[in-house]
Amino acid sequence: MKIVALTDSIGESAGGLAHATYHLAVAVSKESSTKDISILCHTDFDELDTTAKISDFSQLEIRKVKSFRNPIYPISLRLGKHLQDLTPDVVHLRGLWRQGSLVSLQWKQRSPSKVLIVQPAGMLEPWARSRNLFAKKLFFHFIESKLFDICDYVHATSTAEAQNLIALGIPSSKVFVIEEGIPLPPVFHRSNSSNPVKTLLFLSRIHPKKGLDLLIDAWSLVRPVNWKCRIVGMGDPSYIRYLRHKTKLLHISDQLIFEGPLYGEFKDYAYQSSHAFILPSYSENFGIAVAEAMSWSLPVITTNQTPWSILSNNNMGWYIQPNLNSVSRALFELSLKTDEELMNMGLNCRNYVSRKYSWSAIGAKMNKFYDKVFTIS
Repeated sequence: MKIVALTDSIGESAGGLAHATYHLAVAVSKESSTKDISILCHTDFDELDTTAKISDFSQLEIRKVKSFRNPIYPISLRLGKHLQDLTPDVVHLRGLWRQGSLVSLQWKQRSPSKVLIVQPAGMLEPWARSRNLFAKKLFFHFIESKLFDICDYVHATSTAEAQNLIALGIPSSKVFVIEEGIPLPPVFHRSNSSNPVKTLLFLSRIHPKKGLDLLIDAWSLVRPVNWKCRIVGMGDPSYIRYLRHKTKLLHISDQLIFEGPLYGEFKDYAYQSSHAFILPSYSENFGIAVAEAMSWSLPVITTNQTPWSILSNNNMGWYIQPNLNSVSRALFELSLKTDEELMNMGLNCRNYVSRKYSWSAIGAKMNKFYDKVFTIS
């Protein structure tokens, strides 16, 4: 069986979707020696596979097509040709609003007996749909609506996302749920530091939907004693400048520290040297940053616009409304926790994700699903 995971980019700027696409392909290739797996995408910067040992997975190919890279609509004249040349039995489109949607639609029209799986990756969630509304309505009418009509299956990564997709009119018979996974880091013990200042970590794409405006406003109200917050990630430079300026106006720029993106061992150290994690998002279909933080034994503050309701268990974190009062209260409660309480909460988080979200477990689930749809087709 030949499977192509088609996505816009596996560059770091693509965020969690790029990581998940790459790691799922690796996990499926490890799980099954009878499948040829390819990732097809546009070229980008800081690509995830640059340090990977692709030769370790002989049936995994990563094909990057030269493209005109731009923030509106990255495009390549040869993306469709490369997809045809790969002769896939299954195309798994990951993400919407990009050239991959059009190329997948044309491929399925030419190859109706083959299997097309569409993964919206949260891009049809209510908050996401409300951004750039006119352009998305236009694109949905001409491309995405036809894609959902013609595809065989729609991949949601949480029950909440599946329900939203069905509410939009996508037949429930097409929708299936398989979560994203995370690479589990080695177990380590966070030792008590002589430094009394604890670190709250935000590590994700810096984007308006991530709720950093809420975090800044809440921090200015609570001003947690002996805490600082590291804001790590990449995003639109003008938006980052706006957020930095806001922290200066509120006189908290010495406590909320903006950093660029971190990779590899520097990213690992950011998790290891932190005491808690926050993702106050307005919308997440999965929120892989939450799962990653939990795998590093960090208690998490996130919102009920993510699927992480398990964090309503106060022995693991905080699952709150995306508003100023709720974020402020969570920050205040976090500031009262002892080192021991934070470590115990973090261990509970680690144990939970290691049971449910290891890539080996998710790869096995997806491998079975690919077998099922290939047999049916």
